[in-house]
Amino acid sequence: APRENLIAHEYRPGRMGLPKFWGSVGRTYGRSGPGFNTVLQIEMIKRLKHLIGYPEVSREAIERQGNEFVLTEFEHYSMGTERTAEAYLEFTKIDVKNQKCGHIQWCGQGELE
Repeated sequence: APRENLIAHEYRPGRMGLPKFWGSVGRTYGRSGPGFNTVLQIEMIKRLKHLIGYPEVSREAIERQGNEFVLTEFEHYSMGTERTAEAYLEFTKIDVKNQKCGHIQWCGQGELE
């Protein structure tokens, strides 16, 4: 496991006073407010959908929209080489064609088998 936590998500209620990722992005870049998070999220979702293989966010579609920045360093921060994209989609029960996600028992139980 990595020695440093580079990616985190905290889903506890805001009333607990814990930091939220999207809430801290605006502060980090000096652009707080409700509009900033939405714009950033939309662009990041394009990157993630491209990574997973959604056809509507192909490289060509992203370039046509003038959003090439979404693919910055994509070759370094993508799926890796441990498994194919198809194996990942099967493992996570993501159905790109029908845009659905199946139930993954191991996620809620914390067990792979």
